[in-house]
This record gives sequence, structure tokens and C-alpha cells, in this order.
Amino acid sequence: MWEIPFYAILAPIITILLSLFCSMKLRNYYLAPLIIFAGLNVLTIVLPMVQNVGWQALFGWAAFYTVVSLMISLIVKLVSAKIAA
Repeated sequence: MWEIPFYAILAPIITILLSLFCSMKLRNYYLAPLIIFAGLNVLTIVLPMVQNVGWQALFGWAAFYTVVSLMISLIVKLVSAKIAA
């Protein structure tokens, strides 16, 4: 049952840090959501093979964190555009 703490504690932290890093340092606003979606969907494929976990819930979490990452990236983009103007 380690996937519950991962999706409840580590995934949000990783999402926020990766989104801020890619947006602020790399100036690539769509890289972090792509990495998060691909990375969490690897777990969506692998975890049901190893443990008795439904893949629908894991895919839902992956989609949710991808949308959160996209929103963070776009907010950083808007804020940096307002500051530069």
C-alpha cells in the first residue's frame, strides 16, 4: 500500500517543484506536464501488474496532477509576462 502515500504526499511535491523548475529556469511551460503525465502513467501500467491496484484510479491521479502542473506553469508564464511588461 505504498502507492497511497506516494500519490498523496510525494506526487504533489514533485509536481510543484518540477513545474516551477521547468517554468522558471528552463522557460519551457509544457515540459513539466508532459514529464509528469508520462512518469505517472508508467506507474499506471506497472503497478497493476505487481500489486492488486486498479489502473483507473492511478490514471485519474496522473491526469489530475498533469492539469495541476499545467495550471502552475501557465500561472508562472502569466506572472512573468506581467513583471516583464
